[in-house]
Amino acid sequence: MSSQVNIFANFDTTAVIDPEMSYYNLPRNELPVLNQITASSRLIINANTPINIDRLWITTTGIDGIGYTDTTFNLDSNYFQNQIIYFTVRAKTLNNYPAKYINNFSLGDGETIENIFLELVDGDQTLTATFSSDFGNLSADLFGGYFKGAFQYNGVGNNLKIKARITDTTNGGTREINGESNTFNIIPSVSGKEFRKINEDNDQRKNFLSYLYQPNLKDNPKFFSDIIGQIVGDSVDPDTLGVKLYEKISNFLINSNDIDYANVDNLISNLKLIDSNVNKFSEKYPASLKRIVDFFSVNKSKMIPVKNYFNQSFNDKGRPSSGFGKNLGSEITLSTTLTGGEYFKPIVAYEKFGERYYLLNTDPTSSFDFRYLGINRTFQISSYNTRWGWGLDLPRGVGDFTNMLDASGNNLILEEGDFRILNERDGISPNNISDYYTFYEYISTIDNSNIYAFYDDTNINTNLDLTTLSSIDDSIDSIILKDIYSGSNLI
Repeated sequence: MSSQVNIFANFDTTAVIDPEMSYYNLPRNELPVLNQITASSRLIINANTPINIDRLWITTTGIDGIGYTDTTFNLDSNYFQNQIIYFTVRAKTLNNYPAKYINNFSLGDGETIENIFLELVDGDQTLTATFSSDFGNLSADLFGGYFKGAFQYNGVGNNLKIKARITDTTNGGTREINGESNTFNIIPSVSGKEFRKINEDNDQRKNFLSYLYQPNLKDNPKFFSDIIGQIVGDSVDPDTLGVKLYEKISNFLINSNDIDYANVDNLISNLKLIDSNVNKFSEKYPASLKRIVDFFSVNKSKMIPVKNYFNQSFNDKGRPSSGFGKNLGSEITLSTTLTGGEYFKPIVAYEKFGERYYLLNTDPTSSFDFRYLGINRTFQISSYNTRWGWGLDLPRGVGDFTNMLDASGNNLILEEGDFRILNERDGISPNNISDYYTFYEYISTIDNSNIYAFYDDTNINTNLDLTTLSSIDDSIDSIILKDIYSGSNLI
């Protein structure tokens, strides 16, 4: 059995300049040549024995390659909880050609060639998902060898797959045909990836309420909280009026003039000032999507905040809870037993007459001829010796010890009490150190404040991971998808 098919086509004449078109000066003419020649070709299609089905292929559109594998339209990496996720299953032959000669599939138990069984799996575990058919009015609604469907899953998970199964009995025998999609994630629709630009933290509703001082307004704030507050919004949604106005004013300079951080529109405007060629693909985006484009058009390395790594904040300026003095610990007395060697911890010395702090990070037990307390590498500040290397600014003789030697060079008098004896001429007891210095434990931490920031990592609404480039790329995908799906009411 065979049939004839006639194919009609027009040649591509886009590269041909037709003088007639310029002569007639036709308005808005999309065809470069007026007198086009139509060509035709006749094909004869012969009906042959169907080729065995080899696999089922799952993509978003059904475009998966003819004679080869095309992964362009694989399922996306990330979807959202309770989102309607659309997909298409196609039957493919051994040579990767679509088996269009068989009927389309309908949902079933997978025991026949026309009833397809579908499931959502997490490894070897089958998840409870709702599958449905999404066939519409198609010209080829009977044949084609594919299934167009959708599913929803009320949960989250990583590395999930759709699995499909039919049973082929067309050429005798029974063959189970299987297929599965690429892996994808289903993430929470509420607590997905969120980012905030610096100065996108304005809560204008709260600001209005803080302006109420008159008793009749302060006791009845509904107009400002429920009406005016509803208009301007709070800091949770970055697309509210209050946040957008505050951000535009606060970030005016970086949005307009700084080419590293400027919005796309302002960047294009600045490039035009120097006659630079700019390829513009689209300039009109929905407001929420434009915010995403403006943010992620910035170089990834520029997004990461520049942190303050200062680690010698000792003076609390009389405000202990303000964040100042975070490196100053508890006071150390002269008789406190301290440990040297591998367990030595730096000490902070406060110079009373100069009102300055010094970090003492030299281990005194490593100094020449050091006298320990007991058998361990322990010591007390009361045994201070000028050989410790701390460089304290003390009166002459404080901590100036000496050894008395006999004629043979041996120590004649080694110690007085537990310490080296003082120089007989002008030695002063180390206990006088407390008249000049106070000592404290050192807390090892950094300031960690932002010296400069484009991305506001201190905002409670942000959870964007900027540690690696791949994590940023994954975040961009999920943020854009969430915005598009939310705007189209898919989630």
